[in-house]
Amino acid sequence: MRLADTMPFSADLRSPIWTEISYRPGAIRQPGDVVIDGSWAIVRESEEPAAISAADTLMDVLRLSFCVPLRSDGERKIRLMVDESVGDQPDTHRLKIGHEGIEITGASAVGLLHGVFRLIALMSERGGPFVPEIEETRRALFQHRVHRSALSPFYVEELTGYAGPPFSANWDCAYPAYIEEDAGPDQFYHENVLLRLAMHGFNGIWLRGALRKFAKCSVFPEFGENSEAILSELRKLCQRAARFGMKVFLYMNEPMGLREEDPFWEAYPQVRGPQGRAPGVNFLCSSTEEVKTYLRESAQFVFEHVPELAGVLLITASEYPSHCWSHTRFPGKAEQITEMIDEGTLCPRCATRTPQEVVGEIVSLLRDGIKAAKADAEVVAWNWSWSMWEEDPQRGVLEALPEDVIVMGDYERGEMTEACGFEYKNDEYSIKVIGPSPRFTGVAEFQRERGLPVYAKVQIGTTHENPNIPYLPTLQKIARKWQTLAETGVTGMMTCWNFGNMTSLGTEIAGEMNWDPQPSVEEALLTIATRHFGPEAAPAMVAGWEQLCRAQDDFPTSIPVMYYGPVSRGPAFHFLFDQVDHKFPRSWLLDTERGDKLDWVNPFGVEKVLECYHAVAAQWAEGIALMEQGLPKALGMDSERMEREIGVARFCLHQLISSANVVEFLLARDAFYASEDAAEKLSRLEEMERICRAEAENAEATIPLCDADSRLGWHGEAYGYMINRPLIEEKLEGLREIVEERIPAERTKLQ
Repeated sequence: MRLADTMPFSADLRSPIWTEISYRPGAIRQPGDVVIDGSWAIVRESEEPAAISAADTLMDVLRLSFCVPLRSDGERKIRLMVDESVGDQPDTHRLKIGHEGIEITGASAVGLLHGVFRLIALMSERGGPFVPEIEETRRALFQHRVHRSALSPFYVEELTGYAGPPFSANWDCAYPAYIEEDAGPDQFYHENVLLRLAMHGFNGIWLRGALRKFAKCSVFPEFGENSEAILSELRKLCQRAARFGMKVFLYMNEPMGLREEDPFWEAYPQVRGPQGRAPGVNFLCSSTEEVKTYLRESAQFVFEHVPELAGVLLITASEYPSHCWSHTRFPGKAEQITEMIDEGTLCPRCATRTPQEVVGEIVSLLRDGIKAAKADAEVVAWNWSWSMWEEDPQRGVLEALPEDVIVMGDYERGEMTEACGFEYKNDEYSIKVIGPSPRFTGVAEFQRERGLPVYAKVQIGTTHENPNIPYLPTLQKIARKWQTLAETGVTGMMTCWNFGNMTSLGTEIAGEMNWDPQPSVEEALLTIATRHFGPEAAPAMVAGWEQLCRAQDDFPTSIPVMYYGPVSRGPAFHFLFDQVDHKFPRSWLLDTERGDKLDWVNPFGVEKVLECYHAVAAQWAEGIALMEQGLPKALGMDSERMEREIGVARFCLHQLISSANVVEFLLARDAFYASEDAAEKLSRLEEMERICRAEAENAEATIPLCDADSRLGWHGEAYGYMINRPLIEEKLEGLREIVEERIPAERTKLQ
């Protein structure tokens, strides 16, 4: 089995860039345009790797996409140059486009690469090898834009394929990643994957790291047995990424705990902490001298052996069992702390210290080790779930951090919002909620007080709002978010988690908004639509996206609804005639157990969630209708691309309809079982049959979309499909059984 078997869309992500660009039928030069033809030559005046990538990419697009027979001795030149005086940021680039020649100059080789991307984008908008006569200089609004490959796994060590603690999920599930014969960083981060990320404005990638696998240290000599192989691959990736202007960051969740049966505890019982909410895993107590040494030495080891690393992104609450406060809310009362110690959920050592003190110390130790090896490495502390310990903006944690640590704040968490008139606080990543939240602005103000950069954690592609689509087609939301990021003074960002990271129109619109001068939302959307669908069809797509944004405003984005609701499986979600009293499958893992409990609707209640699903679906359908008005105006590959992207919106609609049908069916079914009146039970059976037939039609209509676009239904974190033809067909068979066997049998009993 190969990656193309596991993820059929991977072939597209690893294919050459020029395959996505084509000559638009009927495209002609506009008055004053500069035409690039066989009389032109590319002259590269830098030997740096990123400059070579720039020249190769431009040559491929001109020759293979637009059929321009370039000559080495062409009369007119496209000069590719590096000149530091262009700007004080490496990404800055200047284009001078004239009839006698084109100059693309970068403040660095990376800036030159982005200048070439700009020229290619201008040609794509025109639909051929002609561009306007312009002179412009663009600089990046955000210093670091860190993303991740959609092909790389999360619960397996990405570089060498190590499977097991601490990378394996502490869930009762099988994780199917890294079984392909071509798995590994060369394919997960294939040069064309890196090139696509760079074209969409990213200049960094992040990988998951774990010190006890990556590093050696003096206090725990059994750690780091595979470090040589892992760090060798990491260094190779850093060097390959640099060819495309990409830096590499490690995401870490240190110190990571160990399973309770691990022999490590027999050797070092003194560093053992309690267990948190993940049974079977003990914390590694950071109040002990051994663990402090481990953190500092291991961090230094990694950066000494891979000096090309740009830095680390640190999470210190909520995720993997880590330090002794990592899963524990601060109770605030002495008697509660005593109770927690007695019941074994809080470490006696750490109980004498605040979570703020513990986290500050951990970040300081990691910072000291990293800076000892590489002084200019960035140490970024992420505020995910610090709200466990204190009110927004968690100033106590902020004040405990070293003065040169950059804080990355969740951009939308803590923001009040509403769905169908119901007010609630958003506590997750959100594309619906633009931000910034009060929590984030508090972090930003604190950072500015210290004269430090402000980083934001956002999701571009998709979120738990709908986790198994390539992107949520509400592009104006993303563009508006990028406007506010600039207005808020954000200087860097991490733009995905372990899903929602596929390059798409979602990442492309963010890339369009990345540059100063920043276009308006309207300009950016029309530019993207024209680039992909042609000038005649573009306005319809823009209008459709805007309507989808309005629809999404009514989506209920609470953690229970998004983590346990039916949207992620939608047309493949099974209807259960019998009451089994099981929870719904988790939206982020490939659970196979079927559920029927409507206990995930907080804080809205089941009727409000149902109202929201219906409201979003109705408005969403209006957006699709607007898009479809443009289809007859798109030509050639533009038409194919437009049909494919409208297919993403249609797929989302089917998920919404299915979600409403699931809830309505279960309400009718439970009412059937609760009633003792024969007439009422017959009425409920009729309602259940109607819903099943409607859902069968809805689910069946989803199959052609899945067949046409293998991106649909894939969940990046789960590393598998939650919706595809086989899963839908299995669900359809269950619906047939309910309609043709179970309901008639119950009717017979009542007659």
